[in-house]
Amino acid sequence: MKLALSAAAVAVEDGVELTVTAKSYVRDLFCMADKVDAKASVAEGMVSLLPGVSVVLHIATADAAALAAPGAFAAANVLRSANDPKREW
Repeated sequence: MKLALSAAAVAVEDGVELTVTAKSYVRDLFCMADKVDAKASVAEGMVSLLPGVSVVLHIATADAAALAAPGAFAAANVLRSANDPKREW
C-alpha cells in the first residue's frame, strides 16, 4: 500500500512539531496524540492537504519518553486520515 503522506517529527521546547507532507490528496488528517501521551494535545484539528502541501502539527507534551522519541506521533495508529481507514499498523 502506498501511503498518501510522509511525516517527520522533532522535539521542540514545548513539545513536538510534526511536519506532514501530502504525496497525494490527504483527507481529514488528524493526530491521536493521546495514544503516545495521555496528556498530550494537538493544536490543529482535522486538515486536508493537496499533493505537495505540508502542515506542521504542534503537539503539546512534557512526557520525557515522547520527547525522546517524537517519531511515535507519526506511527500508523496515531497519525490517521480518512484515506486509510483499513491501514495496517
